[in-house]
Amino acid sequence: MKHVPKATTDEDLIQAFLDKGGEVKKGKTKPMPEGLGLSNNQWGNTLTKEEKAARKAHEEASKAAAKK
Repeated sequence: MKHVPKATTDEDLIQAFLDKGGEVKKGKTKPMPEGLGLSNNQWGNTLTKEEKAARKAHEEASKAAAKK
């Protein structure tokens, strides 16, 4: 089999897009809701009271360490 590269490669398509006035932007995402996370090894379950307390304590400890 012959391997003949096509005239339109990815780089050519990208360059044509940019030449026509296109621009590359970085997308924005929303942060995950506070109550959702990895709980009991399952995605999307709400955190238990103990897990919420542990997360809050960890965040407060890291803030206190950052201030020093």
